[in-house]
Amino acid sequence: MNIIIDYHSRTPIYEQIKDEIILAVSRGELKKDEQLPSLRTLSSELSININTIKRAFSELEDQGITYSVAGKGIFISGTTHTRAYLDNSLNALKASVINAKAMGAEKDELIKIIEEIYKGDDGND
Repeated sequence: MNIIIDYHSRTPIYEQIKDEIILAVSRGELKKDEQLPSLRTLSSELSININTIKRAFSELEDQGITYSVAGKGIFISGTTHTRAYLDNSLNALKASVINAKAMGAEKDELIKIIEEIYKGDDGND
């Protein structure tokens, strides 16, 4: 599992960690009952305070994405949580729109992109 943190993003680090794990689950990179790295391991690998990792993992468990086993660790839940994935995507979209607006994008430009996507023309031809 490769977690990428954008230190320049307005999105809090714990949310970025949570989002990266949700994306890994939705892409099938993390499977049912697969164990996540320990809090200490991930904290060390990312050079991030353990409490930040703990908060991300806590929210994942609250959303039903993971479950914990005392003395064993944290594991990926076996059920699909389509709503959590959708919420994650919508939050990422919102952050992107906020960034684009801050950079000067006009509302009409953003709406045009969304309309193209829904028509099936994502502009990547």
